[in-house]
Amino acid sequence: MKKSKIILIHFVLFILLSLVFFFSAESILKTFAPDLNYVTVWITLVIFGIAFIFIVLLISCLIFILRKKKTKKRKKIEKIELTKNGFQINYDEEITQFKWSEIEKLTGFKVDRITTDDICLKIESDNKISFATEEFEGWRIFMTELLNKFPEIDKNWESIIAIPAFERKETELYNRNKNVG
Repeated sequence: MKKSKIILIHFVLFILLSLVFFFSAESILKTFAPDLNYVTVWITLVIFGIAFIFIVLLISCLIFILRKKKTKKRKKIEKIELTKNGFQINYDEEITQFKWSEIEKLTGFKVDRITTDDICLKIESDNKISFATEEFEGWRIFMTELLNKFPEIDKNWESIIAIPAFERKETELYNRNKNVG
């Protein structure tokens, strides 16, 4: 339920209870306390009204605080693993598998994350595209194997892309069609 809907429900409930209390208070007082002063009724109404508003606000705040604790963001899975004939990329439980022999194109680039940059790799084959970043678990092991499988890739491509800071600097590292004799 949205915040505005919960607050609206509490507000409507407050109005209804206030109206019931307002219209029934006088008849109840005449029946059970005929000598009571009407000023006392209004003071009581104001005190109970303020107390009710406080309780409604407190309940609303508690609902949002408890809901926020329940809906903590779960950590994304970002992992790249070597397999027998290639590798697989696991991005938030979406797994993309590649064989070394099916890679058509590798493109390195940098993504600006405001205070830092992420070195990224776009991996393309005939029928699939995937991305991996230096933040992925297994990145170093993968990069070592990638550079062994594709010796034409400059071994310093990450540091070349890193400078200048906060600039995308997209670079084609490997293209099967261009690299064929």
